[in-house]
Amino acid sequence: MRLIPAGIDLTALRNPAFRMIALAQLGFVVGEQVLAVAVTVSVLSAGGDAATVGVVLAAKGVASLCLLLVGGVWSDRLSRRRILTVMLAVDAAAASVPIVVGGHTAAVWLPATVLFVVGAAEAFIRPAFNAILAGSLDEDRRMSGRALVNICTRVGVITGPVVGTLLAGGSRVLPFALAALVFAAAALALRGVVEPSWTPVARRSLLKEATAGFAEAGRRPWLTALLLFSPVSLMFVIAPSQVLLPVLSRDMFGSYTAYGTALACYGAGGLIGSVTMMAWRPRRSGVVAMCAMSLYALVPLGLLYAPSIWVLFCCYLIAGFGVETYALCWDVAMYREVPDHLIGRITSLAWLATFGLMPFGQAVTGPLTNLTGDQAVLLGAAGLVLVIPPCLLLVPGMTHLRGTRTPG
Repeated sequence: MRLIPAGIDLTALRNPAFRMIALAQLGFVVGEQVLAVAVTVSVLSAGGDAATVGVVLAAKGVASLCLLLVGGVWSDRLSRRRILTVMLAVDAAAASVPIVVGGHTAAVWLPATVLFVVGAAEAFIRPAFNAILAGSLDEDRRMSGRALVNICTRVGVITGPVVGTLLAGGSRVLPFALAALVFAAAALALRGVVEPSWTPVARRSLLKEATAGFAEAGRRPWLTALLLFSPVSLMFVIAPSQVLLPVLSRDMFGSYTAYGTALACYGAGGLIGSVTMMAWRPRRSGVVAMCAMSLYALVPLGLLYAPSIWVLFCCYLIAGFGVETYALCWDVAMYREVPDHLIGRITSLAWLATFGLMPFGQAVTGPLTNLTGDQAVLLGAAGLVLVIPPCLLLVPGMTHLRGTRTPG
């Protein structure tokens, strides 16, 4: 492992295509966050309660989950820039509908439909974005470039809800208008991007092309292992920690202040991780990734045994750093190892194996804690993330996140 003497690498910003792609990602994330605020306010104003809000917000995840593999296939068939431009335009149009149709008296079904459409578009946007980003960066700039994009994402996640909430205080329509405007701006930013050349393979049936993504992952033992580990870590490590954090914050520290502050520390740790990886080129990226992921054990252990609230905040800060480092190493390895004509499908599989299963993990946490107790669930989470990542280093190719593909 070595640190680049020149320090943080910002040379990816010299690439005009990359600058527009990063700007579009920022717009996409801000638009999603503002839209979530707009929908929540709209549902509550229409007489809905917390349960109604939850069901409406779930519409986006359901649509994205159902169409993710389809989106991955089509992002390997068509121009990625065209897919992104069209789907961001769809997002802009969907966010505009409540302004034109519903106004101040929009029924609950309307924002739910808007989120369903946005979720469907997201299933195409995510694999196409990952594919066009991979093609726009040479190998030496992929880590720093991906880190810059992740910083844009975190900035959007932080600023979007704040801006959306401020606008919602003045008018229920303004957040929808801003979301539509930001989505449209992101689409326009991508229109000027010259997409790197790539050669899609001959089209087959949708099912066969989706299966080709699974087969490609199967030819790389390290990638298969990560795709199998991700659902386990999401459902039984990260999801329980998220669900139990507000409860234990109230019980241990007497308020929900620790809940919000811990999440902020987690996000700050992620930002530190992104900045660090812009200057660091680990020679054994797999070893770094697995060790970094194991740092998340501090979260469940901190929730159980932290002697003070400040120790808990430090646990979240370090865990955020670890998870971001792990994710960056994985993303960059995927860019390097997966052929251009398959990267959309592999991205869909990776997203499905991770964030797509998060709701199920959150739903399972309640029954698990009722059955075994909070302590057993959190100790189990810590044990899993301490034991499994080091064991994964025994998988061929995992130490460097590289592997020679067998002919398929």
